[in-house]
This record gives sequence, structure tokens and C-alpha cells, in this order.
Amino acid sequence: MYFDNIIGQDFAKKYLTNSIKKNKMNHAYMFEGMDGVGKKKLSVELSKILLDTENVENSPDYINIYPDGNSIKIAQIRKLQTDIIVKPHNQYKIYIINQAESMTIEAQNALLKTLEEPPEYAIIILITSNKEALLDTIKSRCEMIKFLPISILDLNNYLISQGIDESRVQLLSTFARGSIEKAIELSESADFAIMRDEIQTYIEIMLDKDMIDILEIPTSMEKYKKDAISILDMFINYFRDMMLLKEKVDKSMIINIDKITFIQNMSKKITYSQVSKIIDIIEDIKKKIRSNCNFTISIQVMALNIYEVIK
Repeated sequence: MYFDNIIGQDFAKKYLTNSIKKNKMNHAYMFEGMDGVGKKKLSVELSKILLDTENVENSPDYINIYPDGNSIKIAQIRKLQTDIIVKPHNQYKIYIINQAESMTIEAQNALLKTLEEPPEYAIIILITSNKEALLDTIKSRCEMIKFLPISILDLNNYLISQGIDESRVQLLSTFARGSIEKAIELSESADFAIMRDEIQTYIEIMLDKDMIDILEIPTSMEKYKKDAISILDMFINYFRDMMLLKEKVDKSMIINIDKITFIQNMSKKITYSQVSKIIDIIEDIKKKIRSNCNFTISIQVMALNIYEVIK
């Protein structure tokens, strides 16, 4: 079976497997989806199959194109056009255009000419997390393959297979939002651990009803402005865990299971109804921040509204 080492992406694997077996490969594909879900890895595995080699990096018929600085420039596409007329050593010649959305308009227009009349042996794979940044004429000439976020279950199993402690797996999978790459990054991030500890401090301040300390929270959280949604999701997950604890559900459903003592202590300070209202408050602040409301003012409103709920 092809692509056994690719996690998830059943449609993409089945579609490409059928194309290989029927010997009906397209000349252009667009692998589209969020970062870290296997687009690059699947393109490598596909290349190994088509080029009949485990070491595609050493094959002259396997060419990777990456952004030069912040963008893929027309000179890089022209180099592709010069190279593509040279026949392959075997059946195929494969070009992987990474971060295809970074192509300049000039580069895209140049590539379009190649996509219109590619050599019969050429396969061009555009890998992108933002297909909307690409010209419609480019998209129309590519076979679109959508890559979906990895399921929580698959992420959990993968992280456990990598030796990550089971007490951390649920948390990492939740915040990775379907990205294996993000899950691994978070597992190795000291900043993520520090952020969680500070969230606990903020929650404790709120539930202790100390107005002076509560008013200092927005300023303290200013450093997390760029991670606003993630930081608010952390708040929600802690309060969600308190709610689940009050419902006496199986502890395996608790995301922050490694912080169970903290969650138990905090849940004693608050009622089920109050937890529910607090989650609604934080969700509302997330919407405001997504609408470009001022971060510091939004956090101040959140902290004061939570205080009103629990005072």
C-alpha cells in the first residue's frame, strides 16, 4: 500500500494511489491546506514512487523550489522553464514549488505558460497554505488536492509514538489544531510551558477576587498580543476542564490533565454556572479581537467582566 507512513489524508492518499495504479498522473497538482498536515511529506513520498528511488534528494529529476527571501521570483520560474525541457533519466521529472502562495505575480504569469503546455514527463506540484493568493488561471490548471487538519486521535497516537508523555498529549493535540508540525513545535517549546504557567497565575488572581491584581493583568498580558487567540483558548480550556471536573466526567477528557491539582483547587472557588458564564465572556472577547479591537482594552474588559461574575 502506498503512503502508509502518511498520517491522515485518506482522500489524498486514495486519489493519488489510484492515479499511480492507472498510470494517469496529472501534469500539475496543488496540495492545499494548513501548514504541518503532511503536504510536503506526501509530495516527497509520491516522488519516491514515481522516480523509483528512496533518495529523491539525490535525483536530478527531483527539483525543489523555495522562496528566495520573502517570495518566489520570476528568475526562479525561468530557471524551471530552462530545466524542464531537458528530458528526465527515467519516466518523470518532478518539480515541487514550496510556499507557492509566495510567488510574485510575474512568477505566476511565467509559470502559467509552462502549465499550459507542460512536457509529457513533467509533474509540477504547488504546495500552499493559501490558495487565494494564487491566480485563478494557475488554480484552474492544477488538480486540487485538499489536505485536512489531522484528527485529535491521530495526533494523540503520533505524539505517543514519538515518546511524548501521555499526560501532555491531549493538550498538545488541542493547541496544534490539526498540525503535526505545530504539535511537535509546542512539545519542544519552553515559551509554551511558561505561557501556561502564567495563565494559571492570571486565573488564580481572578478567582481570588483581588481587584488591584486583576487590573494589572491586561498590562502583564501585553507581551502575548501576537498570540491573542491562543492565549484566550488556553483560558477557555482551563475553565472547560473545571466544568468537566464538576460534571465528574472521565479524567481522560480533561485537556490540562497534568495540571489536575490546580484545576481541582480552582474549581472549588467557582460554581458551574459561573464557569459557563466565564467561558462565554472569553469567547466574546475572542470575537472582538478577531474584529481588530484593541488587545489591552479587550483583556481589561474580559478581566472586569469575569470579576463581576464571581464577586
